[in-house]
Amino acid sequence: MPIRRPRRPGRLALALTAAVAALAALVTVPTASAAPAAPSAIAGCVDWPTSKFLQTPLTYKANGGAGYAWQNGSYYGEGYHVNCNAAGNMNQYYALDLGMAQGDEVLAPGGPGTVLYAGWAPAGWETCGQYIVVDHGGGYWSVVCHLSRILVSKGQQITDATVIGLVGGTGGFAPHLHFSLMYNAKLTAAGGVYGGQSAQPRRLWHLGCGQGYYDYITKGQKVCY
Repeated sequence: MPIRRPRRPGRLALALTAAVAALAALVTVPTASAAPAAPSAIAGCVDWPTSKFLQTPLTYKANGGAGYAWQNGSYYGEGYHVNCNAAGNMNQYYALDLGMAQGDEVLAPGGPGTVLYAGWAPAGWETCGQYIVVDHGGGYWSVVCHLSRILVSKGQQITDATVIGLVGGTGGFAPHLHFSLMYNAKLTAAGGVYGGQSAQPRRLWHLGCGQGYYDYITKGQKVCY
């Protein structure tokens, strides 16, 4: 199980919670809205197996201690988020951008694994800036891009709680976190990811906002640590 834990609420927070609960008992609670529709399945892409560990790659410190980020910037099929199974390209269709602040801590989405590459992206991949590729076993990799600082090295074994880098905007972007998942991808000698298949995030574990899983990530969604 992940070892990150939510911070315990202070006394003021507990008092406010009790007051809100008392008020809620006096008003009519609206019917819960239906869950958002799942993103469309795209030919050539795959899903990250729901039986395999996956977590939101941020900590409770994200965005000044808010502990969450919004999916913003490009979404599936937009901008650089293209290709499902192109043989000679980086397949990023199901990549996600999270609005985070410069210097926010970054975790590996797939949790435990081995660092395959950590450094500046090579020629042809420059828009990734400083990036990290992690092998999570079974052919599944994760990539995080645009980092301002890298805190791990090639060959290092990491856990779900290892802070692997810090958010930045390297590669020519405003600070944010771009992360993607891939299946059976390859790595050039210089460290460029290509081939394989883009994998859609499924059942991302989160500790914030009451704990649980995000079955899918939809456009503009709030994503908790």
